[in-house]
Amino acid sequence: MNKNLLILSAVYLVFAIPMSFMDARKFRISLPSLAFGAICILGTRFGLFSGAFIPLLKNMAFALATSFLIYFSTRVLTAGGLGFGDLFFGIFSALYTGFYMNIIATVFAALLGVLYYLFLAAIQKFKKQQIVHRPIFAIPFVPFITAGSVLSMLLFWVIA
Repeated sequence: MNKNLLILSAVYLVFAIPMSFMDARKFRISLPSLAFGAICILGTRFGLFSGAFIPLLKNMAFALATSFLIYFSTRVLTAGGLGFGDLFFGIFSALYTGFYMNIIATVFAALLGVLYYLFLAAIQKFKKQQIVHRPIFAIPFVPFITAGSVLSMLLFWVIA
């Protein structure tokens, strides 16, 4: 396992885990904490991988642009079903994963979110009662973005 990626993952998880719990409990995230986390991720990335500044900068720009386009178009297509916090957290996670792994992370996040939704729907139908405080259609997505990002980077470590 690459030491630099381990350090980068630790910095990401310091911010991602509390944000995931906050989103799961309150359906909100702290944007100032997210901004500070983004600065820390960028500083860590450019500090650890300083030999490849221009390629890294291009990778980050593509990752940010594609993450914004994916999450913003999802927000528009779902009529606001995906919150702005999820959109900003998706961009934050793109800083961690990079361009290629961000696409995989987004697919993992979507699959995990759908599986969770189907699990809740099956339990609700089986018990014939609502088991969550909010309607079943409202699920926090930040935990799934976090899980998808971590899974994609684990996949990258296995491949690399």
